[in-house]
Amino acid sequence: MRIADCGSTWTKILDLGSNELEIVATKELVRRTDAFFEVATGHSGRSRCNRYKNELIALAEGGLALVEDGDFSLIDVGGRDIKFVRFFERRVDKLDWNLVCGSTTGATVELLGGYYGIDFESLEPSERWFNVTCGVFGMERVLESVSTGTPPQESIAMFVHGVVRNVFDFAGRPGRIHLSGGFCENRCFLETLKRYCDVVPLGRAVPLEGLKGEIA
Repeated sequence: MRIADCGSTWTKILDLGSNELEIVATKELVRRTDAFFEVATGHSGRSRCNRYKNELIALAEGGLALVEDGDFSLIDVGGRDIKFVRFFERRVDKLDWNLVCGSTTGATVELLGGYYGIDFESLEPSERWFNVTCGVFGMERVLESVSTGTPPQESIAMFVHGVVRNVFDFAGRPGRIHLSGGFCENRCFLETLKRYCDVVPLGRAVPLEGLKGEIA
């Protein structure tokens, strides 16, 4: 039996029998004949499952399954959105979801990194940042910065720093953030965020933990 978090750019599939996690590009998912799941969440999951669960609810329940603290802030930075849940005494205190602009999401960073051939594992954080208020304008700032002599690595690190500041503000500037999503594997993002607060990376499968409760 399989469950899935079908995101905009990446899909996480968990086989409950073998406990094997598979991560595939969502663009490849539509070509697969086996792309149907018992329970799913995510932008691309509604038509590919027997039961669908709201993304924020899956994230919140997954956070409760993985975090023992009574009070904590959980944020998921996805391919095209940011989801935020704050807990007080293990009850949801606040929910928020930013779908308006892709400037603070993974797809924009992934696009820029791919274009310039950036290895985010070795990319050093920057003290400086771009004010990233829009994905298009943010990319324009990076292109302009590179064209005027700033190395691509520094320009991308400045963009990542701008994304971090947006994410931190969106979460309400807590002292600690429990992070979900692909940025858990982005060293530059993690090290930059640690300048602002403590960071607990939970990995890419947090919403899947929230789906497990749907299985009788």
